[in-house]
Amino acid sequence: MSAGRPDPRSPTAGIVRLRALPAGSLLACLAALLAYLLLDGGAGRAPQRASLCLGQGAPSVVGVAAEELGELRASVARVLPERLGHLYEEGTIVGSTVWTDAAPAGPAVDPGERRPAGYEMRWWAPNGDDLVADVLVFSSPSTAARFLARAAAPRCSLGSLAGSADRPPQARNLAWTNPDDAAEADVYLARGRRVYRIADAPGGQVAGGPSVRDLGPALRTVDSLACLLPGAHCASPAASVPA
Repeated sequence: MSAGRPDPRSPTAGIVRLRALPAGSLLACLAALLAYLLLDGGAGRAPQRASLCLGQGAPSVVGVAAEELGELRASVARVLPERLGHLYEEGTIVGSTVWTDAAPAGPAVDPGERRPAGYEMRWWAPNGDDLVADVLVFSSPSTAARFLARAAAPRCSLGSLAGSADRPPQARNLAWTNPDDAAEADVYLARGRRVYRIADAPGGQVAGGPSVRDLGPALRTVDSLACLLPGAHCASPAASVPA
């Protein structure tokens, strides 16, 4: 999905502070840092944290026959009809896609090949927002619930915010800075073995804004669009794409 606010605690600030130290203290600090990185604990934590940030270890979707993908597509296609948005990309996805923002995969070379039971559609909305709708199918409702709890938790990016959505019932919101350095609002919804996600990266973003705390309108958008998903059970379903 297609820039976000720079980290106020940037490496540059740290460099400035280090340069202010006496030469002997600076060398001592650098030696201590190198020793830490060479320790098993220090060396092991960085890859572990990186894997968590990429969604590694989260429950995997099941496999399905190619002909079953049509129904998955239909379950998310209703979120933004073609007359309202421009569909620019779609295809199969895996669970880690909601962390990495990897592009969906196209049709398999072999029609008989089983595919991951995840489908994503991406649109340009009329207001220039980048909208995404996903469906992911897991082996059981409990596995789907575990995936949602992991996916809707605060991310590694600075300042990510997570909490209960206003609607649909039992939905979860996440505001974060995605891998394209754009502020993004997500809503996650588990229904049975399925987890749905609607994401909105507001259009016209430039370096320095918006921050995740400016995503109120985008969060309202994804929550309303999620009411169009199967089994959403919103008290007042969205009639159209919010302005």
